[in-house]
Formats: sequence, C-alpha cells, structure tokens
Amino acid sequence: MSGWSLLVISAVYVGLLFAIAYWGDRRAARRPSAAPRPLIYSLALAVYCTSWTFYGAVGSAARGGFHFLPIYLGPTLVFVGWWALMRRVVRIGRAQRTTSIADFLSSRYGKSPALAATVTIIAVIVILPYISLQLRAIASSFQALAPSPEGGSVAITRTALWVAAGLALFAIIFGTRNLDANERHHGVVAAIALEAIVKLAALLAVGLFAVYGVAGGVGEVVALAPEQFTLGEGAFGTRWAALTFLAAAAVICLPRQFQITVVECVDERHGATASWLFPLYLFLICIFVAPLAIVGMSA
Repeated sequence: MSGWSLLVISAVYVGLLFAIAYWGDRRAARRPSAAPRPLIYSLALAVYCTSWTFYGAVGSAARGGFHFLPIYLGPTLVFVGWWALMRRVVRIGRAQRTTSIADFLSSRYGKSPALAATVTIIAVIVILPYISLQLRAIASSFQALAPSPEGGSVAITRTALWVAAGLALFAIIFGTRNLDANERHHGVVAAIALEAIVKLAALLAVGLFAVYGVAGGVGEVVALAPEQFTLGEGAFGTRWAALTFLAAAAVICLPRQFQITVVECVDERHGATASWLFPLYLFLICIFVAPLAIVGMSA
C-alpha cells in the first residue's frame, strides 16, 4: 500500500486508542468508584504479548519447532494458579501501596531505598534493548507494508523515531501527568484491552490466510512441516523447564506486566476471570505460530 494510506490508517488507529484512553479517564473522574471490569482487566494482561509474538515467536518456531511454547506456558501456569501466588502478590501490593516492581521488592525488605534504586537501575538496563526491539519491529512493519525509496535503514530509523515520540506523548498524557503515584490509569488499561483484541484478531486473520489461503488447508500444513516440528527428546526437558520458569518470572517481574497485574488491579476478584481468560488468550495467540512458520519456510 502507499505510504499515505498506511499513515492514515495508523493515525486513525492511534486516534482511537487516544479516544478510548480519554473516555476511560473521564469516566473514572466522573465516577471515582468506577473500575475496569474483569473482562477489561483480563484483556489488558495481554500487554505480555508484544511484537515478539508476531516476529520472535514465529522466528523461534522456524528455528526450533515447538520450543517457543515455554514462553507462553510459564504465564499460563502462573495465572491458572492465581489463587496460590498472584492473589497474594496483589494483596501485598495493595497493602503496601506499591507502584512498581522496585517499590514492591523494597517493601518486602523494610522499604529499603537502596534496594529500590538497585532494582530500578537493573530494570532500566534490561528493558532498554527490549524497547529498542519493539520500536524496530514497528518500524520494520511500516517499511514492509509501504517501502520507502530512501532505503530500508533510513526509513526504519526515521519511523522508529516518530513512533517513540508518539508513545512518549501517550505516556505523558495518560500515564504521568499527575503527581499522585497511587493513581490508577483506567484509560490506559481500557486502551490496552482494545489493543489486545486487535492483536489477537490480526494474528488469527494472518494465520487463517496462511493455512487456508496459501497452504490450502490444515492437512497441507502438516504435510509441509519439517522435522523440527515434533516433540522430540528436548521437549519437556531441562531447557523447557528453564524457559518456562523464566517466562513465569517475567509475567510477574516485567515492569509493564507488574503495572497492569498488580498496580492497576482494583479488585482481586478480577483474578477469577483472569485465571482462565488470560491463558485462553495465550492459547489463541499461539495457535497459528507454528503454521505461520511452516508456511513461511515452504513459501
């Protein structure tokens, strides 16, 4: 498509997210007791699924078959066992009025400022490469849909700069404009929930097109599957266990995930819905990862 068409579509989508966030904040301002419903909270947890789901998971499947699954198995186990672990984390977070993973860990050790600062520094160092990958993925998607005559690297860099500026503006308007650290961001949560629906619909649509539009059906995809798409000796072994553990830790400790799961949780009873809806979302988001890799490798 043309660059202008893509720009208009993107602007409309971003405008919709701004509108949803604005509506959520206005609704909370008019009715302080209003809170996101369990469905919105559960969908917002899908912030765990980023561009890595679209690019990294499919690429990982192409290289190692089903070895991408532990990345989603870990969070699934954590939320299926909500009442055993996450409910306690949410309760502690609310009791201590924590606003970040650094604040949470500090509160468990006498509100140590040194520990909070150390955790914050570690989180920043670790998250910066991750954010850069997200920006590059978005910019690469723009370049793939509307190639720029200036060349790939120049266009990707410029697009990434504008995307970063837009995300910073969104964060300033709806995330950090108030001084109250304990304020919940109902508008942001609502916008993330909408984005979760869009992400799932997009991946399912691409997956259905690949399976039935390109390959010709499920049987053809199975026939095209290379050898690595079998649960061989490495399945459920030490590597799977380690990746599952790391993914389970990530769904708790990632700053954005902690913000949504703990800080934005206004009612721990919402966890009853999240304990089955979020794992179901992860299942649906993964269902076409392997077929996409297989069809892409055979194309």
